[in-house]
Amino acid sequence: MKYYRNYKAKKFKFPKRLVFILAFALAVIGLTLLLGNYLKHRLDTAPVDTSDPPQVVTTDENENQDTAPPANHDAALLDVSAGLLDLSGCTDKTDLRSRVQAVKTAGYNAVSFIVTDSSGRLTYASPEAEQLSRLPGKDTLVPLEMLTAATAHAGEIGLRSCAVFEAIPAQVQTDAMIAGELADAGFDELVIRGFESYETLDNETVDTMLSYVRSLRESAQMDMGICLSRAIYTAAYHAPYIEKIFRETEFFAIDLTGANAEDAADAAQSLQGSFTAYLLRAVLDGSDAEKSAAVRGALEEADIHSLLYISAPPVPSADDTTGDE
Repeated sequence: MKYYRNYKAKKFKFPKRLVFILAFALAVIGLTLLLGNYLKHRLDTAPVDTSDPPQVVTTDENENQDTAPPANHDAALLDVSAGLLDLSGCTDKTDLRSRVQAVKTAGYNAVSFIVTDSSGRLTYASPEAEQLSRLPGKDTLVPLEMLTAATAHAGEIGLRSCAVFEAIPAQVQTDAMIAGELADAGFDELVIRGFESYETLDNETVDTMLSYVRSLRESAQMDMGICLSRAIYTAAYHAPYIEKIFRETEFFAIDLTGANAEDAADAAQSLQGSFTAYLLRAVLDGSDAEKSAAVRGALEEADIHSLLYISAPPVPSADDTTGDE
């Protein structure tokens, strides 16, 4: 008699490893789709930059870079606060020392002396300039000896001496001679004005500025900074040009002579990084005492203390103080 073994069909078991692989693949695909949708949304909603594209600064292949070593960007220049030193009508060294001391008493750590007036004429008697022009200096000009004594006394009481000079590239040889004379007189730095009218920079204007600075350096060993308009610093595409100039100057200056307190506060906020990166010096007009105080207060509130005055409130005359008889 035959016996038959009962047959039971085996259940199909789905491999666990295959389940894991499929689940992992689905998860990766899902995350990829989510990330793609998120990036697409960010791209669609991102603001469009409408500013002018950066312009490439080119250099002459024949230019010898070794002739223009990088300038020394001393961070201490960021703390320079220069009050105007007016030596007009100064009678003697006692009067001179009193005027220099008055700048320090007013809370400044440097004196600024205006070398050229609004017409580009020297404010001090320069023997070399007289010899070059064959014209005698005016009797009202500050003698070079007195100017030298002023910088010497400033150094004695811990004040830095800053000469403010109006650049005339067309007469660079004369300007270089004057710069050398100022360095010999004891000035620590030269603030070069005259380029504030430029609203844009290009290779040609930058080369003009640097050629001018290099010519002055051949005669004068002192720190040099170029004063530019606010528009230059606020336009992003000027960055390559600014970097090129900064390589050969110790600091920059920004013309805020026409600014009110609101303008100064806005400049300090929008250019906060530039003030630090380029040791930026605010050039101010102090002829209106009330306005000047408001502008300086706005800068200091923004933690900007690097400034230089090119004018000061007029000194009352004897008639103003004695009254009508």
